[in-house]
Amino acid sequence: MQVLTIAKRIYSNRLVIASLGNVSCRDETGTIAITPSGIDYEELTLTDIVVIDSTGTKREGRHNPSSETPMHTLIYRKRPDITGIVHTHSLYASAFSVVNKEIPVDMVEVAAHVGGRIPVAPYRPPGTEELGEQALPLLKERRACLLQNHGVLAVGTTLGKAYKAAAITEIAARIHILGSLIGEPRELPERDIQKVKDLYFC
Repeated sequence: MQVLTIAKRIYSNRLVIASLGNVSCRDETGTIAITPSGIDYEELTLTDIVVIDSTGTKREGRHNPSSETPMHTLIYRKRPDITGIVHTHSLYASAFSVVNKEIPVDMVEVAAHVGGRIPVAPYRPPGTEELGEQALPLLKERRACLLQNHGVLAVGTTLGKAYKAAAITEIAARIHILGSLIGEPRELPERDIQKVKDLYFC
């Protein structure tokens, strides 16, 4: 149910269009629920969610799991603490990804809920484990990174935290771009980023 709820939420908040992007959640048994491949989120129902194991083998469901299943399962195998993953193609954050530029910490929310600057993982082909391998080093102390020429990857110890990180990544990208049209955005000093992170990031 969590996967369906977050999938609907990223669609309604325009973090994805049609069936682009994907959401997954792992339970205490290691079973993974993930969005299906090629089903528009507007039409998604609970019976469309696919259940897989840690290798990506389908256990339940009438559809194929997301094409990004290799990335999701790789991250779950390497990071036992992660139980939720959200991958979006949100507009403004994706603009940063195509110019290979990290999103700075212009707002305290980025430090509090993402954990710091949002860097870009080097490009790897979609649908591969290599996507996860490139992203994992960047996710050691933060909940989100950009995938070069691809979009946003967010993780969390809960699916809710992963969703929040993905949403704030998009908001941070919008605000930086809009702020740049008005003047020069001022990033929080590193000491203040750390203070906010120490208070709220957990």
